[in-house]
Amino acid sequence: MGNKQSIVIVVIPIAEVRKFILIDIVISTAAYYALIIPFHSFIAATAGSMTLPMLIRRTLKLRSGR
Repeated sequence: MGNKQSIVIVVIPIAEVRKFILIDIVISTAAYYALIIPFHSFIAATAGSMTLPMLIRRTLKLRSGR
């Protein structure tokens, strides 16, 4: 048998990396602190910081589909 090796190269555009950092890290953290201060609830702040990035991504996907 021959020694056939394949290499898979995945290219991720820098725009996608920036979008990930902005939405998932910066906005999630800001949402967490914006919700924990008035509600004093760890659960509400965590749920909000998980939900907001999903809503933003869904909104961006819908707007680009038009």
